[in-house]
Amino acid sequence: MQLFGRWSLNERGRGPTMSSIVDGGCERIWLDRPGRIVLYANQTGGFRVRCPDKGINISAEFGRSHREWKCGGPGLVDCPCGTRHDLEACVLQPPGAFASWAIVFASTEGLALTDQAARDVREALGPYRVVLRRP
Repeated sequence: MQLFGRWSLNERGRGPTMSSIVDGGCERIWLDRPGRIVLYANQTGGFRVRCPDKGINISAEFGRSHREWKCGGPGLVDCPCGTRHDLEACVLQPPGAFASWAIVFASTEGLALTDQAARDVREALGPYRVVLRRP
């Protein structure tokens, strides 16, 4: 990926400029390509899902529908509000994203890209979303 070359990363996703990419630095950066659409999200402790219409907690319904979707289901949540929502329409707290690939910043010291790294990503990829995840 051209972006990785710009950051002088080696084949192990490490380079001399790690602290100029993520505030405080990070251990490694890599491109995750699982070969299918997956949910990138903090799924450990405190993960909540809300109805996009009423704001009610639908974490259990979302979890059930997400498991079914991973097995070939329709990707729809039967919400207590009476509406069926696409999984992607649900409000994830903290934010998450369904995607077919992601740039992963591992063992970061900070929570944000540096201003220059954010500009680099926008120039290389266009709009993007940051998803924070605890191990």
